[in-house]
Amino acid sequence: MDGQHVKIVKDIRVLMAYHHALGIEAYPLGAAIFQLLDRKVETAARVKTLPHQRKMTPVVSETLQNIAAEVTECHNCDLHAGRVVSVPGRGRTQARLLIVGGWLTAPGQAVLSPEMIFGQEEDRMLSRMLEAIHLVSDDVFVTNILKCGLPESSQPVAANIQCCLAYLRRQIAVISPELICSMGIIATRALLDLPQSLSQLRGRFHSYTAFDGRQIPLMPTYHPSYLLQATEMKSETWKDLQLIEKKLAGEPIPTK
Repeated sequence: MDGQHVKIVKDIRVLMAYHHALGIEAYPLGAAIFQLLDRKVETAARVKTLPHQRKMTPVVSETLQNIAAEVTECHNCDLHAGRVVSVPGRGRTQARLLIVGGWLTAPGQAVLSPEMIFGQEEDRMLSRMLEAIHLVSDDVFVTNILKCGLPESSQPVAANIQCCLAYLRRQIAVISPELICSMGIIATRALLDLPQSLSQLRGRFHSYTAFDGRQIPLMPTYHPSYLLQATEMKSETWKDLQLIEKKLAGEPIPTK
């Protein structure tokens, strides 16, 4: 198979994953299929049901590596034009905990690198947070809702988030984590589709529905970028982290 055919196959896989995110589970026969294949990304902005509310089937033989390769070449929305780096995520397939943030930006004159997930200082803080609850890198996969590292001037919209959710849901299906921690209101609302503020949602476990219908406990908490500005909220975040540690250890969780 030559390079052009490989690209066509990759494009078809990305398109099918995007259609799954829209709730499309079968394709019509005949000429109607071409109308469906011509669907543009803007359709996502009109979808009322978020992807995580639908039961979907992941692509067969999925790996984090092939998802990352698709993320790197993704042109599914207009954010790719300003992409500084791709941010598929970092960690092992067998990670027990999945951490999801919003997106990576380059404030001021900061330079983004492919190793960053949340930002230089933010990633350092996250490492200290995980060490505090006795988790090592092999236990955790860290990623963002948006898979593009962007300049500070970029302003993602709902349709961009809907596009990237298809990648995230596929990653969750591959990793099958015991727990998810959403950091910040962007990630929390994208995964839970709840209107409450982060301060109202954090402090207790919610439920995220995976591709196969499995219910995964999800703990919302504050993002490291927020904690760098509002240090007084570190104590509340520490409470959330302790609940995550207890849950992973199989200890009883007090009701709130």
